[in-house]
Amino acid sequence: MTLAKNLLNKISGVASSSTAQAIQSLTSLIVLMLAAKLLGLEALGLISTLYGALILAAAIISGFVGDSLTVLDRHDLQVQAGLRFWLALLALSLGVIGAILCWVGTDLGLLGALLYGLVVVAYMAEELVRRSYMVILSFGKLIVVDLVVLGTTSIVLLGFGILSTLTLEAFFLAVLAGQCAGTVFGWLRLPNSEKVPARRPAQIRAVAMFGIWRAALQGLRPAQLTAMRVLVTALIGLAAAGALEAARLYAAPAMLLVNGTCAYLFSSLARDRDVGVWRQLKNTDSVVLKLLLATAGCAAIGLVLLPWGGPLLTGILPSGLAVTGWLAYACAVAASTPYGLLATVHENARPVFVIRFMDSVLSVALIALVLVFTSDYRLVPWAAAAGALTGGLIMRWWLHKSVAAYFPPEGQFGSDSLSDADFAKPRYQQ
Repeated sequence: MTLAKNLLNKISGVASSSTAQAIQSLTSLIVLMLAAKLLGLEALGLISTLYGALILAAAIISGFVGDSLTVLDRHDLQVQAGLRFWLALLALSLGVIGAILCWVGTDLGLLGALLYGLVVVAYMAEELVRRSYMVILSFGKLIVVDLVVLGTTSIVLLGFGILSTLTLEAFFLAVLAGQCAGTVFGWLRLPNSEKVPARRPAQIRAVAMFGIWRAALQGLRPAQLTAMRVLVTALIGLAAAGALEAARLYAAPAMLLVNGTCAYLFSSLARDRDVGVWRQLKNTDSVVLKLLLATAGCAAIGLVLLPWGGPLLTGILPSGLAVTGWLAYACAVAASTPYGLLATVHENARPVFVIRFMDSVLSVALIALVLVFTSDYRLVPWAAAAGALTGGLIMRWWLHKSVAAYFPPEGQFGSDSLSDADFAKPRYQQ
């Protein structure tokens, strides 16, 4: 009964995590779809660019502060002070930079630029509240928070549509209202144990030493996808880039499953560090196998439904070879990311970044070779998958070697529940 209950709890956690990510993505999708229908393609291009910058800023905060919140001792009052210092500094800095760039680089006036800057700050605050729920594995309550964001944003947009004229400023106000509502609602519903006060001196350096590598890591995958799009456009053309993007969008549910599972796994690994490194490594191997099987199942369903689902979701029939490539890429990410998360929760963020940087460079190089020698955009995701899988194998090998350097294999001394403090900190802090 206990085993079945634990399995049910894990399945529920993964499902809730994936649902929360889907709702967050749906909010962005609604904003962009309405902008396309009501404001035209030119406005859509502008708001898509600004939204993309917003997501990148959120990734920086999520890596720097959110991952630090997950891994470091968030109940330490001085660590909490360090987390709040970096949240305030990064959020305000990115908000000011966003407002200035929006004012200088677009046709929006001062009001629109100021609203965009406030949206950036609010988005950062709401992202940290979301991470607070992830840390305690409270994904069910996180779904409610995301629904509050979605509902508030939609209601404000609807109100502007009925009572006034929808403009870009109105879209910014709707997003701002949604993020503020989610932040306030989410903070009020957090358990009191998570509303930790701060005390000086703040652990500013300790948070930065860990967070900077996680923030850099968060930017690798977007940078890799951007480089891929640039290469495809430059070497083949915009039509090929569009067809490749359509295939990626169709395969997105598989990647959503991977990301949702990894979000749950990250918090779970951080919570269960005391069970021992070897046992966590064995559990991670098991998670990777199950995640690969689940992703393969999603891939099989997606390919069967492609003739019907492709035109429904993307407006065209995506290439089967390209879709299969993106599904293979999702499997490669599923095989590699959990090992990076395990290393990260033991505060080995820098080696994880180095390995991921190397596999990203390899992926881009393979993509370039494929395009130069074949001019076939359908092979691009296969090249990216090869790079990601190579990085995953290296990560698994390095992690096993690192653990073995500090601990004997399980059973040699009759226990695998040794303290793992020495495994992480000498490598990371020296």
